[in-house]
Amino acid sequence: MVIVLNIGSKVVGMVVDAVSDVITLTPEQMRPTPEFTGAIDSGSVLALGTVNDRMLILLNIERVIDRTDTEAQVDDADQQN
Repeated sequence: MVIVLNIGSKVVGMVVDAVSDVITLTPEQMRPTPEFTGAIDSGSVLALGTVNDRMLILLNIERVIDRTDTEAQVDDADQQN
């Protein structure tokens, strides 16, 4: 399955396993991002959302894609050397 994202002035397709819901959260349903330690880049997480008894992680997709692109460029450079 491919989801289509508008990121800045670009339209990007992202392959995903599944999409279960598309929802709109109110400000009351969002909580600030806690401090993460370890391998999680806390800058990639916008907030935590709550819907009934579910907790949702809201991602900064621009940052996630930018980080993925940067890592791919480093991998390409390593392979060329």
